[in-house]
Parts: sequence; C-alpha cells; structure tokens
Amino acid sequence: MRRIALQIIYFLVMYLPLEDFLLKWIPVPYPVYLGLRQMSDVLVLVAVAITIGIRLRSTRRFRIIGRGADLFLGAFVVLALGTVVARGGDVLITVLNLKALLRYVLLMYILLNLRIERTEVYTFLRLIYVSLGIQLVVSLAQLVGPVSVDQFFFPRVRDTEVAGVQFKSTAYKEAERGYIFGTMTNTISYGGFLLVGLATYVTRYIRNRRDLFYWGTVAVFLFLAYMSGSRAVTFAVVLLVGGDHYFSGETGRFLKTNALIFFPLALLIVLSGVNLTDLHVFEIFSAEYLRIAMKQRLGILLDVLPQFLSELRVVDVLFGLSPDRTILNRFVADMAEVPAVLTGNVAVIEDVYWAALPVYYGLVGLSLFGGFLVSIFGQLFRIAWWGKGLLERRLARIALLLLVVSIPLNLIAQYFETRQFSFYLWLMVGMSLSYTYTRIVRDQQASS
Repeated sequence: MRRIALQIIYFLVMYLPLEDFLLKWIPVPYPVYLGLRQMSDVLVLVAVAITIGIRLRSTRRFRIIGRGADLFLGAFVVLALGTVVARGGDVLITVLNLKALLRYVLLMYILLNLRIERTEVYTFLRLIYVSLGIQLVVSLAQLVGPVSVDQFFFPRVRDTEVAGVQFKSTAYKEAERGYIFGTMTNTISYGGFLLVGLATYVTRYIRNRRDLFYWGTVAVFLFLAYMSGSRAVTFAVVLLVGGDHYFSGETGRFLKTNALIFFPLALLIVLSGVNLTDLHVFEIFSAEYLRIAMKQRLGILLDVLPQFLSELRVVDVLFGLSPDRTILNRFVADMAEVPAVLTGNVAVIEDVYWAALPVYYGLVGLSLFGGFLVSIFGQLFRIAWWGKGLLERRLARIALLLLVVSIPLNLIAQYFETRQFSFYLWLMVGMSLSYTYTRIVRDQQASS
C-alpha cells in the first residue's frame, strides 16, 4: 500500500505540468473535461486515505508537522468555515477556495507518514528533471517554431467559473505577443514551474558555485522567464539565486558577480541607444506603467485594501467577509466610493493574493496562515543550516527557496493556488521534513 501511495505522487510529478496538454486530446464534453482536471486532487485524497490506512494498521501515531504549524493550519480552516457559517454565506464556495489554497498541503502529511528514504528522494528529483526537460524542449520549439507550434500546445480551457472558482487560460493572448507557455494554460503556471526547476537545479551546487555551467544554466532560466513575459518570475529568478547564495553565506559573491554582469550589460544597452524602460522587464520603472498599475494590482494593494479595512466593522476586519461573492458584492455596493478596479468583478482582488486573504479571512486569518508559513520556514531553516548530510540540507534549501519566492509572487497572482507551483512547493517541504524525520528515527534506533 505504501508503494501505491508513492506511485500516485510519482505520477503527479510527471502529470501536472502536462495535464492541460494531455486532456485537450480527450474527446469529451467541456463539463467532463473540467471534471477530469480535478483528477490530481482526487488522487491526492486517495494517497491520503492510503496513508491513514497504513498508519492505522501499523498502530503508530499519525505524524504531524509540529512546532505549532498544525495548530495554526487547523485554526485557520476552522476560522474560515466559521466565518462563512456565521454570515449565512455559501459554505461550498469557501470549501472550494480553501481546497484551492491548501489541497497540496496534504502532501506534507502524506510524505511525513510514509517516511521517505534516500532512493525515493532521488526518484522524485529525477522525475522533476525529466518534467523540466520536456518543458525546455517545448519552450525551444515555441521560441523558434512557427505559429502552428503554439497552436498545437494551446490548452482547451475557456474562461469559466464554477461555484466561485475561476478556470481560464491566457495562453492564446500571450502567444500572440510572442511569449512562451510550455504545455500549460498560462505563463503564470509556466513561470512557477521554471522556478521549481531552477531551485532543484541550483542546489546541486551546494558546495561550489564557481562553475561556469552553474551561471550558464541560471542565464538560460532567466532568459526563459523573460520570454514568458512574466516580470515577476524574471525578478523571482534573481531573488531565488540570491537566496541560494544567502543560505550558503555567499551573499557578497552573489552581489559582486551580478554587478560584474549587470553594469557592463546596462552600459552596453544604454550606449546602443536603447532606453531600459522600453524593455518589457524594466517597464515597471516607467511612469506610464505605474499609472496603469494603480488601476490594477498596485491600486488593489494601495487603494482598495485600505479602503476595505477602513469601511469594515472591527469584527469584519478581524475575521473577514469570507470568499462568498454575494457577501463581497453586498459590501462593495454599500461602500461610499467603489474603486474602479472592483467595478463589475469583485473577484479581481485575488490578483493580489495578500490583499484577498485579509478581506476573505480577516487579520486573524491572515495571522494564522502567516504563522503556519513562519513555522514551516523555521523548521526548514534549521535543517538547511544544521541538517546531517548534503541531501538533507539540499532538500531543505529547495523548499526554503520556493517558500521565499512565493511571498512576493503572491502579490501579483494566486501562486499558492497555481497547481504547477503549489504542488511542487509542498512536495519539497514534505520531502525535506520527511527525510529528516526518517534520518532521526534511524539514528535513534541505531543508538538504542
């Protein structure tokens, strides 16, 4: 049974990046297609059931994360459900939103209780490399190939909403602008998977980062992130590599290397007569971009969120309004001045996920979710610095890097809900904690 649970997760490691590409070829009605897209969630629940069954048969207690993380997570879920019930809202919508946010957190508990061994860790890493290789080949084809290549990889997803949860693809529009998206529905998912691949790769050089191949590979990932059209992912690549150096105590070397690369390159661009702000990735520093951003994500963060909090009652600020669109629209209708960005679609607030969380679940809910993340971060940080053996420290480093970049990324999109990022984030966290736990148990048995 343990083997079956592991094989389910092995399958998902390969399947999720290819999911939308594979499902498009199945000739079923669109509602059935949407149902098939939930197969990965169902398989995770099957793995959970198998894991619980294994624990019950072995009579060993169910392994939890510890250090308060489980308490924070449980309290967050109870608060979210209690808020929507108290307001008489749609419980299903809240459950679906919690599912989207936390579905792959279950991977941590599965892996903790399966007690991952060294050979299984390497199997996971090899499968991730294979998945990454497929995306790199597809990306190259989209870069150099004709329009028909993009059309071949276009997903079937249309803009749809089911019980308040949106399904949409922007791959068509992004391909028209020359951006690459791999085999996924949009560049957000593609960019998130690139970061997973980069974190897995750079930590191979946990002892030595002077290899030219290291920086050459980082340059390739940076180029692919740029060609995805996602400024956030492009800067996240730099943040991730910087974080990798920081956790190795090599921040100075990282800054020195980047200065030696960036300043001559910037000088060359300026001397060639190109304005840096005309380049896609640097448009965020232009006045025009800031003006547009104030009507979109930046406006949500600096205008909408303060207005929400200032017009809510204290109890609403503390416990939130719930994700129920009916309740949110009712509140927006009562606002003294409705922000233009919310007109017609209050769900747009999720474009800045750190703004959506306090609106949905209040400051208490945000604090509980933040406490859960901080607790996880603390455990990973200790393993990354003082873990026993390179592999143990490497796994913690991968998970830490993904957790660090997820914080700014959720300012521009729902990366905690994005399958191709959240699955691997919690997979890596689970692998790190489980492998360390397995090593500790083995050491205790050896010394007894």
